[in-house]
Amino acid sequence: MIPEHKEFAEWFDNRLDDEFTKDILKASNWFLEFMGETTWRERKENVIRYFSQMSKNIFEDKKDIGFSSNQGRMAFYDDWIAWYLYLAESLELRPMVGEPSQSARIWPFFSTIGKHIALLKLTTGIEFKLQELLIKKGNLPDSILFEFVVAICYLRNGWEVAFIPETGAHKTPDLHVKKKDREFFVECKRLAKGTLYSDKERTEWLKRWENALPYLTGYSKSVFLDVIFKKEVMETSEFIIADAIKELTSCKSTVQGSCLENKEIKVCARHIDMFKIHNHLKKWMVKYPSQQLNYLLDENYEPDGSYTSAYQIELVEVAPDKESVVNLFVKNIKKAYCAKWECIAEESIDKKARDVKNLLVKAVNQAPEKGSTVVHIGYETLHGPFVEFIRDNKIVELISSFDFGSKNIASVFCHSFQPKVLPDNEWEFAETTRYFGINSKPEDILEDNLLMQREHSVISNETHWMQDALEKVQD
Repeated sequence: MIPEHKEFAEWFDNRLDDEFTKDILKASNWFLEFMGETTWRERKENVIRYFSQMSKNIFEDKKDIGFSSNQGRMAFYDDWIAWYLYLAESLELRPMVGEPSQSARIWPFFSTIGKHIALLKLTTGIEFKLQELLIKKGNLPDSILFEFVVAICYLRNGWEVAFIPETGAHKTPDLHVKKKDREFFVECKRLAKGTLYSDKERTEWLKRWENALPYLTGYSKSVFLDVIFKKEVMETSEFIIADAIKELTSCKSTVQGSCLENKEIKVCARHIDMFKIHNHLKKWMVKYPSQQLNYLLDENYEPDGSYTSAYQIELVEVAPDKESVVNLFVKNIKKAYCAKWECIAEESIDKKARDVKNLLVKAVNQAPEKGSTVVHIGYETLHGPFVEFIRDNKIVELISSFDFGSKNIASVFCHSFQPKVLPDNEWEFAETTRYFGINSKPEDILEDNLLMQREHSVISNETHWMQDALEKVQD
């Protein structure tokens, strides 16, 4: 056994001893117990059926080149909480099953809930919230998981917490908290993971990628593209990448790497080092799809980069059984074509840097006329630091000038989360809390205001997007 394999075997044997993992399983087991075995079996089967069909389509695809972006989304959109629970259950029962990008988003929430499960179980109204999360058909688990970790934050800070049931007559705040002679209502709002604009931009990119594929696959070597749109993607020709590929490959300038640039786009092409990839695959199989695979293809890998790939590839299901899906691994790659793309047009950055105005308006509208309310807003930072600088400026300007009317808003807390999957499929999670005092000092309400804080968390006075920007400058 080579040293790397021995190290992996030791980790594998002890993988469930980690406190973070134990807490994830505490939360998921609590959720599964509440859901009930029969209901869970039915909903899990839907997850398995979806991914089984995806795997079948991949293996039955007779094309020489498999286009990964056309093989379905690596998430079960029809039932998000069932998908989350399947991944959690797999940590213990199906260790070769996993989706690192999805897991990095949800494990901090599950682990925080599991760590403080005893307090949460005793919270007034928790059964109502479990019903909403696990039984009702709202399919919005991210919002409820956010409410859970906000509630835990108040519990950690010494507050008594009660979940407020919906009345049906009108919207109510989510929590009521008390400490000595002070009490607040708490309203929690969670921004959707992506934006409609981001989805539209990606769809437009895929059209251009598909039009370029025939020219890429007709080339004799594996090629990596760095693509930067200077105009909004949808404002460019659908053949703009194809035209660039034709020009770059016709003069064989991809051997050493070269670029084509104009006022709309910059495309740089280079050969992929397949020797390095084959050496890696002699030792290890690689999860498909995964950030680790992107890392092998891109010598300048960026964890927050947007990648699209097509392969001539040999795949294998690892530890297959009737309940194991999302367990495809790469055994060999004959050819690969990969692009890392981004749009730096001001209009694109501005539209992706969605602020929280709509959520703030809803939160204030739901705040009661009598009593003081604290607002918590959560969102994910998925588009890189420069988008987040713009978003942060928008949020500061919004809250500083917002008209709260007759509502007594004590403070507003904005919690931003960033999961990041690393090349070895390990991951990290960053959180930044911005707080704004309206009628009360935020520090007097929550002295510790990071929602996912654990014993070994590294705490900084800088936002995580500032840290990322500094890393890019240093690189």
